[in-house]
This record gives sequence, structure tokens and C-alpha cells, in this order.
Amino acid sequence: MMRPFVLIFACYLLLSGCERAPEASQQMDNYLERVGRVLDAPWTQFDSQNLSHYRVGPRRQRMLPVAAQRIGMLDLLVESRRCQTLQQSVSQRNSSLGKVMPWSHRLAADGELIRALDDCIEVIHDDPSRQALLADLQRIATTKRDELHSVFWNALNASSEFEYYLRFADTPLPVSSSALSDQSAINALQQLTAIGQALPGQLPPPRAVLEEHFQALQRSQRGSELIHSLARLTHMLEQATAMLGSERAQKLCPLGQPTPRSQILLNVFVTFYAGEIQPYLAQVQRLGQPWQQSLSELAQVPAIPQDTKAYLQALVGSEDSLWARYQQQLAAHSAAWQDVLGRCQSSPGQSGWQDRLQ
Repeated sequence: MMRPFVLIFACYLLLSGCERAPEASQQMDNYLERVGRVLDAPWTQFDSQNLSHYRVGPRRQRMLPVAAQRIGMLDLLVESRRCQTLQQSVSQRNSSLGKVMPWSHRLAADGELIRALDDCIEVIHDDPSRQALLADLQRIATTKRDELHSVFWNALNASSEFEYYLRFADTPLPVSSSALSDQSAINALQQLTAIGQALPGQLPPPRAVLEEHFQALQRSQRGSELIHSLARLTHMLEQATAMLGSERAQKLCPLGQPTPRSQILLNVFVTFYAGEIQPYLAQVQRLGQPWQQSLSELAQVPAIPQDTKAYLQALVGSEDSLWARYQQQLAAHSAAWQDVLGRCQSSPGQSGWQDRLQ
């Protein structure tokens, strides 16, 4: 009775085990295989476990303390006919939904509350009978302004959308003949950065505006795929550069003239590196530069939590980051090819190099 189930389960395991790798991953492995075969050099495949280095830390470690303000009595103290907007704002904050609003809503709500406080302060500032209330409102408004950067970072760090954008994907960027784009998410990052940088002089925008930015991050696939691609490409470049710098590669053309093996390596360069890998590298560079710049600028917003700053630096920092290591390996790999092909009088641009292609 169990035999059909066993057969179905076995077929499922077989099919899942034979799932094809993404085209980009196949091209990278094929490139390493070709270089290794010509130079008779070993190389290792990319270990996807290495992606765990680019997992954003626990949310609780990225949250900043924000003291609760005792504003519950304001609706009793403020005459509704004079400060209706403030009374409505306080009532909403004291409602059951207001007490559990997400931090992204809290950021917008704090902006609305400060505006209402400022308006009410303007209304009663010359009323002698309201001087005690005026002092309370001014104190609360000052405190709320001082907290805005902390609330801003809590809004980002507590949002699933921001975490989603910063996660690594299971697959790299796809191979595509047309330019890939992540402009909506980049624009959202830039707008959020501008909001954070302008605080507290310029108050947060309405909730609908903030939600639009967060949703743009949620809809993006490219940011997480880019993280995967950068990690995998860095590994590929390191492996290939090591093979090109090996003793076998250095002795490929002992007399400084092309050899049959160097001609095969030149074909690998033209067909697989220039023909497949370089167009993919161009896609990554095109997406990566605004991504790196936008995240770097976001990290400059004041009051950034240390864990958030450390993670952003691990991705896009100027030293020992994912982006920086990729750029270093990209330059090193280009130099390695120039060195090897130059020793064999086969560098692109050298006299007769095209005649050596097979």
C-alpha cells in the first residue's frame, strides 16, 4: 500500500536534486572550469553558506530607546475650540490602535503631533492664563523634535520592507541582454535619506508618503540579488585570479611568444570572459554603483544604531566591505589577464593578437 507513495517521494527528491542552477551561476562555474582546465589548476566552487555573512542582525539590537511622553492629559487641558488639531492628534495617539502603531506610522504621527503642538503654541503664547500649559507644550515639542532621528531609525529597522531589501537572495541577478533596473528602490532610499538628514528642522512627511517609500523597497528584487551576485562574483574573481597568477600560468610562454596552450587560454578570454562574464559584470556595476552610494549616504543620517551602521559598512563601506572587495578583485583580475596575455604577446591591442584566435 505504501509503495506508490515511496515512488512519488523518491521522484520528488530526484527532481529537486537535479534542479538547474541559475544561468549566471552556470556561467561563473563554466568560466572557472575553462581557465582551470587550460592551466591545469584547482579551484573551488562558491559556498552559499558564505552568504550568511550578509544577514542583517536581530531587530531588537537595531532599535533605539525612545522615552514615553506623558501627553495623555493634554486633551483635558487644551480647549478644543482653540487647539482642535492637537486634541485630535492626542486622541488618536491614546487610542488602542495608536498605542500599537508600527514605527513607520509613529514617525509620521510624531510629525503631525509636533505640527499640532507648534500651532497650539502659536495660538496660546500670548494668553496669560495658559502660561503653564504653554511651558508644557514647548517642553513636549522640544523633546519630540530631539527624538525624531531615533524614531526615524526605528521606523526603518522595525520595518519588514527595509529588512527585505537588505537581505541576500537565494539566486544572483539574472543574465539579461537588456539593462536591469532598480530605480524605484534607489529613489526610495534616497528619499528616506533626505527625510532623515532634514530632521528635525523639516518634519517627517505624511504616512502615505512614507508607506510609498517602504513599499518600493518591498517590491525590489534586485537589491537582494545584487548582494548574492557580488559575493559570488568576488569568489569567482579571486579563484580565477589565483589561477592566472599560478606558476603554470607564468610559464605559459617561456620564450615570450604564443604557444598552443596560450592560444587556447586566449580563446577562453575572448569567448567566456569577454563574451559572457564581462557583460554580466557591467550589469552588476550599473546596478551596484547607485546602490552603494545610496546606502552609504543613508548610513550618514545622524543617530544611526551601531548594529545598523556595522551592517551597512559590511555591505558598502570604503574598506573591507562586500562592495570594496568586489572592486578590488575586479581590478586584480583585469591586471592578471593583462599580465598573462602580455607575456604571450596576446593582449588585445598587441600586434597580431586577433590572428591568434582559433
